[in-house]
Amino acid sequence: MKLALFAFSFVVSVGLVVFGLMTAYRLKKQDEKPFASSLFYYAVFMSAFGFYSIWSYLAIRFLLTHIISSPDTLLNVVAIFPFLGFPLLLVGWYLFIQFGIELAGRKVKGLVSLVYFSCCALLFLLLGNYFKNQLIQNEVIQLLLVFKSLAVINLMVVFSGSLIFLFGNKNKHRNHLHRTLLFFFLVPVLFATIALFMASSHWIIVILFVLFYFSHIAMAPAWLYFKTDKVPTSSSDYFLRFCEQFEITKREAEIIREICRGKTNQAIADSLFITVQTVKDHAHRIYTKTGVKNRIQLANLVNEKLKPAGSKTNS
Repeated sequence: MKLALFAFSFVVSVGLVVFGLMTAYRLKKQDEKPFASSLFYYAVFMSAFGFYSIWSYLAIRFLLTHIISSPDTLLNVVAIFPFLGFPLLLVGWYLFIQFGIELAGRKVKGLVSLVYFSCCALLFLLLGNYFKNQLIQNEVIQLLLVFKSLAVINLMVVFSGSLIFLFGNKNKHRNHLHRTLLFFFLVPVLFATIALFMASSHWIIVILFVLFYFSHIAMAPAWLYFKTDKVPTSSSDYFLRFCEQFEITKREAEIIREICRGKTNQAIADSLFITVQTVKDHAHRIYTKTGVKNRIQLANLVNEKLKPAGSKTNS
């Protein structure tokens, strides 16, 4: 029964990771949203850590239980997997903070990255020195304490990153969307942390910890992918010809549609998850390509090109 449930939870973990990576990748490929790449690579690194450090630890510990009789020796042997997977977690934390900052419409400064990874390298060396000393002195590695510490830090990182994209964007138009996204990130990580602290009470709690951990990798990217506005496809061949004539990209076509709807730059930025400056840059390129000087001339040009179809741009 126990082995069957662990096997089932492993299959579910694989399914959650595949689903999460697929949706995150599609989100990354679908548009030019700056946060999409950070979210995708965050999912990649956290998935890698989950399988290498968590599932490898559980699997090797199960296999060696019948070979190594001493629990202390067994613990010291399997402790190498979480330790070697620690860099994956450090990169994942950085990517999540970067994701939160980019989702708020800002950029991560190079100095911040340098300081972060310098501190991470120092932390990794200190943790490695602790493992080495414990093995030399033939003392038991407090692996559960290390796991709990990492879980608490992980919760703090997710909470901090969530606060950044929730309150970092001063525009209140998308706050309700960000609050829902915060729920899909924070709640599974919170439950995973609680389950880890209770893991010693029963093996079923370990399974819950694993499922909660992997669920946030799938839930948040999937929700964001399906809620994000897709690149619209025009039913009018004339609009497609218009785009081909002026060499309009997919993103620029999206901007044109929003402009023709009468939206402001800020409203367009909020709708497409991009910055106002990015909207202005795209608009400038559109004006240059089409030979117009302002929004009104652009809208008139689009309507004129669609006149043969007796239609206007989708509203």
